[in-house]
Amino acid sequence: MEDRSRLRALVDLARKDGARACEVLRTQSEERVMTAWRGRAQRSEVTTFTVRAWLEGGRGGVGRGASGEKAVAEALAEASRAEASAIAGPADRMPVVTGPLGIDDRRHAGIAEVDRNEVLQTAERALSQGGVTLNRIEYRERRDVRAYLSSREVELEAAATTYSLEAEATLGGRALRHRIASRHFSDVASLPFGTDLRRRLESIVQPGPVPARALPVVLDPRAMAALVRAIAPAFAATVIDQSFLASFRGKALAASALHLTDDAGLASGLYTRTFDDRGVPPIAVALLKEGVVNSLYHDPESARALGLRPTGHCGPGGILPANLIVRPGSRTRNVILTELKDYLVIDELPTVDLASGRIEGVVDGLVVMGGQRASGLRARVATDIHTLLHQVSEMAADQERSEEVDAPTTVFEGLRIEA
Repeated sequence: MEDRSRLRALVDLARKDGARACEVLRTQSEERVMTAWRGRAQRSEVTTFTVRAWLEGGRGGVGRGASGEKAVAEALAEASRAEASAIAGPADRMPVVTGPLGIDDRRHAGIAEVDRNEVLQTAERALSQGGVTLNRIEYRERRDVRAYLSSREVELEAAATTYSLEAEATLGGRALRHRIASRHFSDVASLPFGTDLRRRLESIVQPGPVPARALPVVLDPRAMAALVRAIAPAFAATVIDQSFLASFRGKALAASALHLTDDAGLASGLYTRTFDDRGVPPIAVALLKEGVVNSLYHDPESARALGLRPTGHCGPGGILPANLIVRPGSRTRNVILTELKDYLVIDELPTVDLASGRIEGVVDGLVVMGGQRASGLRARVATDIHTLLHQVSEMAADQERSEEVDAPTTVFEGLRIEA
């Protein structure tokens, strides 16, 4: 491990000052940001230490900052004020992830200003057509090198790259935000980012009347990914009792067609990692098994309380979802939509309230009649996650990756759309 002695010195310092156990995570981040074609990338470098220390009785504290010594002092001070805990402490040593994960782009060091400018130029050119106004655009690349060491002799190091392109544009008074992200520069450079955003805008302008009769509602892979992304944090064992999932442990939350897995070890996944911020290698978690709430995310403490293995999903702010995978169906999108003939396409559902599970707000989309676009759609949705997910009638076979979520086109029957 690079600079292993530095991390060991911090663990030794914590133990000298009274810690019974300690873990140190050092994250070195290099980032470049560009906000316009022909602009110049703004470069920054940051090193952050995260120290967790436990005193007698499992009293634990956390310290963070650019100084490892100050982080140790902060962690010990917080631990001195904490309550005793029988389940606190570093994670046990576990088998490390082996084999290539495809999360550290080998091209990273060779990316030049001309390459970044080409990404922005291509997107801006696509968004300068058809009356679209580009409000903002941002290209961002980052490489993180993380090193972890604990008093239980767990020593780990890994590097990972992340590339993203995000923009907001307006057409006919409608504004949409669009983002793509990947572990590989080639993905961000080759995907039709600007064209996709322009087409989304073109599909929702000129809204017409909301159809009087109830029609099936279709979410494309990107919109379905946004829905899944919104509900995933509720599956953390540390927050489930304060979320809409509290009454659904082991029960059907969704139709049996919906099967949802989180795999933080997925090859080339946006949030794939060899270990999480607690030094735990990831395992796949089946969150929904044929619609039933099946498993949860666990940190070392919540797992220890139940005699389970932690899942490897700890990040800077606690337990965080990683790569979400919605199992696709067997029929193609084209076959399904041809049979439907008349349906609504929703660009994206409103934000989910994780405490209540309510989904309320205005949606944009389009009305399709006889397989042809009839008009744009501007309407209101008011429902809850339990009701909505039980209205899933079919999952298509066209699974696509949207940032960290793999999802297919999904059809909902019975979702009320009101003017």
